[in-house]
Amino acid sequence: RLLLEERWSLKVSHNGKPWDGPDQYEDKTGKLMMLPSDMALLHDPDLRVWVEHYAANEDDFFRDFAKAFAKLLELGVPFAATKAWYRFW
Repeated sequence: RLLLEERWSLKVSHNGKPWDGPDQYEDKTGKLMMLPSDMALLHDPDLRVWVEHYAANEDDFFRDFAKAFAKLLELGVPFAATKAWYRFW
């Protein structure tokens, strides 16, 4: 809902100094932020439909998120074969 309800502006400063980090958007208080990928959800008409649907139907969001997350956990994520970053001995 916040994505739709808040007014977001491109971040230009942080703690009184010019912002030189990656692009991000903030609300009027400067305490909440969104990434350009979040804002793209509003500007793409096909995706905005889903933003509006989930903002109005929180139960749908949690149900669909849980289903997608469970699928991700069950199928795993393929990684390229690399040297292990851990050692047990």
